[in-house]
Amino acid sequence: MGKMVLKIDLHCHSEYSWDSKVPIKLYIKKAEIMGLGAISITDHNDTQSHEKIKKLQSETNVILVPGQEINTLEGHLLIYGWLPTIDRDLSMDDTVTLARKIGGDQIIYCIAAHPFDKFRGGKGKIIFNTGIDGLEILNASALLGRFNSSAKKNSEKLQLIKTGNSDSHRISEFGVAWTEIPDVTTVEEVLINLKVGIAKGERIGIKRKSTRFIRRKFGKMTD
Repeated sequence: MGKMVLKIDLHCHSEYSWDSKVPIKLYIKKAEIMGLGAISITDHNDTQSHEKIKKLQSETNVILVPGQEINTLEGHLLIYGWLPTIDRDLSMDDTVTLARKIGGDQIIYCIAAHPFDKFRGGKGKIIFNTGIDGLEILNASALLGRFNSSAKKNSEKLQLIKTGNSDSHRISEFGVAWTEIPDVTTVEEVLINLKVGIAKGERIGIKRKSTRFIRRKFGKMTD
């Protein structure tokens, strides 16, 4: 019998993001149905989800990892850990430094979200000296496959953590891409084992992605 693995999706947007209306409880319910072992609600520049997942953790076996997606001058940064909302629009280097300073002794991981996706603020190679822990190499919401391919190629070259996530804004997008890690039981163990994670899954269909991109562009993302 092979080793047990945990499927995790650590890039999901809830009702606390301006461009999503998905309740956190719905993510948890679907994670249980799909067999995902851990999820992270990473709302845009917001950590209102943290208090909610603290209360909900006792009701589920799905590990609820605290997270946030922060806008930086060099793109979006996924930050994992029990932190307040980190200031937006700083350099990525300063954002990473600030997150770790505030985090103190706790485990904090900083992963660049869709780093080569120029349609969503990705700046590519200029982020490599910013102290990040890894790259999101499979983002299911990437409009073009080459954005993911570039992230994968560079993460391997630099020996950075590699993650796969849905970047879901609708419940139908959740779990389309994920990361597989060894079977663990705590938030800290999930983060530590990202170092050996394997990104799996696929991208969302081009029609859905194009529609979503247009709606986001004109501020009409309502579901």
